[in-house]
Amino acid sequence: MQKPKREITISNRYLYFYASLVKRIYGLIIRNEHKNQPNERYTGRLDEDGIPSSQDASHTKGRLSGTPVQDEIVLFRFRKRLLLGTCQAVLPRKISEIAVLSEDGRRLRFHHTNLVYLTGISSRDVPLKTYALTVRTLSREIDLKDVWEIAIESATPLPLSEIADLYYNTETDATQWIALYLHLHQASPYFQPQSSNSYSPYTAGQVNVLYQRDKLRKDRDEEREEFIHAMANNAESIAEHTLTPRQQTYLEQIRQYALWGSESQHATQAQALIAEICKTKKNRQKSAVELLIQKKVWKRDQNFDLLRAEVPTAFSDLVIRQAETLVPTYGNREKQLAFVIHPPDHPEIALSFRRRLFRGAEFGVHIPDISALIPKDSHIDRDAAERMAHIPFPDHPIPMLPFAHDLGQFQSDKAHPALSIFWRVNRDGHLKDFCIAQTAAINKADLLPEDIDRALDDPAHPQHRAIQFFSQLSTRLHKKRQTTIHDLEEQSPPNPAFRIARELSLLAGIAVGRWCNNKNIPAIYEIRDPIENIESIIQIPHPVVRRHELHRQTPNIGLNTTPETHHGYGISHYCPITQPTTRYTDLAMQRQIDHYLKTEQSLYSVDDLNTLRYRMWETLDLIDDLVHRHTRNLMLQSWEDQLGREFRAVVLYLKMRGVLVEILDHPFKTVIYPGYPVEVGDEIDLRLTGIDRWKGWAHFTEKSYQQSAVGF
Repeated sequence: MQKPKREITISNRYLYFYASLVKRIYGLIIRNEHKNQPNERYTGRLDEDGIPSSQDASHTKGRLSGTPVQDEIVLFRFRKRLLLGTCQAVLPRKISEIAVLSEDGRRLRFHHTNLVYLTGISSRDVPLKTYALTVRTLSREIDLKDVWEIAIESATPLPLSEIADLYYNTETDATQWIALYLHLHQASPYFQPQSSNSYSPYTAGQVNVLYQRDKLRKDRDEEREEFIHAMANNAESIAEHTLTPRQQTYLEQIRQYALWGSESQHATQAQALIAEICKTKKNRQKSAVELLIQKKVWKRDQNFDLLRAEVPTAFSDLVIRQAETLVPTYGNREKQLAFVIHPPDHPEIALSFRRRLFRGAEFGVHIPDISALIPKDSHIDRDAAERMAHIPFPDHPIPMLPFAHDLGQFQSDKAHPALSIFWRVNRDGHLKDFCIAQTAAINKADLLPEDIDRALDDPAHPQHRAIQFFSQLSTRLHKKRQTTIHDLEEQSPPNPAFRIARELSLLAGIAVGRWCNNKNIPAIYEIRDPIENIESIIQIPHPVVRRHELHRQTPNIGLNTTPETHHGYGISHYCPITQPTTRYTDLAMQRQIDHYLKTEQSLYSVDDLNTLRYRMWETLDLIDDLVHRHTRNLMLQSWEDQLGREFRAVVLYLKMRGVLVEILDHPFKTVIYPGYPVEVGDEIDLRLTGIDRWKGWAHFTEKSYQQSAVGF
């Protein structure tokens, strides 16, 4: 403990200045000012005048000065840090190294010139950690303001012995000497170490700056300790509005580490925080996730893949307010009566049909014109461009636009701005030509799949003739495309509503693509390369295995600014515009067409559309991965309380070790080791034995042979 120091009185000041004057005169005479002072790095083991020596005479008797003994506590410098340690061994003179066990538990070796002080205290008498804590606590309590006021008046560098005499005003022991040395070299706002083993006083301005810096450091340490205490206390909740800006930074570092682990920007700082908060946990990233869930920063069912992808999940208040003020405007658009079909798993479209006297028929496909509602570069448009697409999560889809239901779709008996494509048909039912126009479509009927079936069978139905025509037309269009992919995935029995919506949507995309190509309007076309070895896929008897191979070998959808063949649909010049509320490229193409119809000029250049299609490529790949991972996580969550449940699975692929199987009732694949020969297409029974949502897998055992399987 620090001894109480006497006040530096006027008489003490007089004596000090008198002694200092004598020393200056003596220094001038011998022209060696302060050089007559001994080297103070070994003051604990030397006995020169004015330097304290070890009080343990029995322990130091008969030893060479400056050489530590085993188990003696020493002060040394290691990589620019001052540390306390216990001497383990003094290596031979030619190496001149000392081995110590430092206060932080490391075994270090350093050159003898880095030895600062020999305490003469054995770690067998006083534990090293206890002694180090005492010294550093004492060092933090030292205040040299009074000594600095004396030194600044004389403007003379002082050796450590004089600072110790003025501050302690009594005989100095090893603990006090080390505490003062640490304070002067690490935390003193009043003195600066010099190369001549002396310490010069800072100016008043420098002291003020250092004082403010020290205050900021103490405030930072207090905020950190408060944050760690709050996070470690299970009963205390964390609300971000109650945290200081620095504590919010700590929380953000932990949040980023929970998402990206060691790849996060401030992983080292986050690991140090988590190590102090969760001292018994080994997996620090998992501990960070559990900590944030416990503190209600995240929910228990939080989608971490969505957070890692940094996809925005909520709209700003400004965007929501702007969406509330949107009102459909029609201008001079011609009104068009239509009916809307609602097929399963397909965007809704509106259709119109009329017979022309002696001239065949005319029909139209009407798509909600979202570009007429959203101005280019508006806040809603910028938010949509940032998202690029709708994310179809099975439990909570994330929309691309903040639209109310009545703004994005045709409502009953209400006019809605539409982009319409009209075709003329000759008496034989063949398509003649088409045109594109801006209309205001009025929905006079909403037809569900069962309504489509009823209209086909009932001649008295108001839409019987129109639905019959569209059914025959969609059948001819499907046969003309001669595609194999959709034939393999064709629903059984076929759904007329789905086929009508799909074929007429494709027809509308082809018409828009050809229209843009003929008029040299820059456009984004959807393409897909052909599947290799399609004949071998067709011959696979099991439908689940066939679907797996089809998806595995089907090339990804591509986007291009030149029209090429889409081998998945068996068409070319396909420019999709039927999903403007779920894909930003469809919205951009609607805006391109509307602008050309008004001004006969393009709104987007080829370079603009190239930028959009590159971003859409990346977004679609990201969405596929997010939906797959989230769907799997939902399945694992639903199976957590169903351990022991039995599943039927089919063999998809034979690997070098184990076989790949898929659960028949769920889109979940796993590798198993059945222990007996199996063939592709064989069905086997599995039993669920474990779930690990953190790693994202389920553990199965084959029912008869009890071999393990880990889902991925």
